[in-house]
Amino acid sequence: MLRTFCDARGPNPVMLAKTLPLLLLCACAATGPTPSTSQADAIRQLQAVGISRVISPGNGAMVRLETGHGPVYVRYPASVSQAAFVLDVGIGGMQVPDEQALAALVPEAVRVTAANNRLEWLRANPWH
Repeated sequence: MLRTFCDARGPNPVMLAKTLPLLLLCACAATGPTPSTSQADAIRQLQAVGISRVISPGNGAMVRLETGHGPVYVRYPASVSQAAFVLDVGIGGMQVPDEQALAALVPEAVRVTAANNRLEWLRANPWH
């Protein structure tokens, strides 16, 4: 008989082991205030989590972050005005039209991409 997460015999340890990483990721989702970052620091942070391109359509749609594990989408920061831009992270000479938008976007982009990278690693390595 297949056991569910919790039945009359108590919690199922296998199901708990499968859901624990997801619960921990959700618990770590809170972010602090947005720090001010220069463009060079922002690019280094984006490269550190594997983001290769940032695409902002500028019309209120989600910002697309291209990574090695596929695209990740984050909301455009509400604290700054909408700006359309494409930032190729690997090329150092790119300038972003709105430095405030990049500074507000980087912490959320890094947090969401790092969580996505951990989930993809767990999916690729199910024995851990």
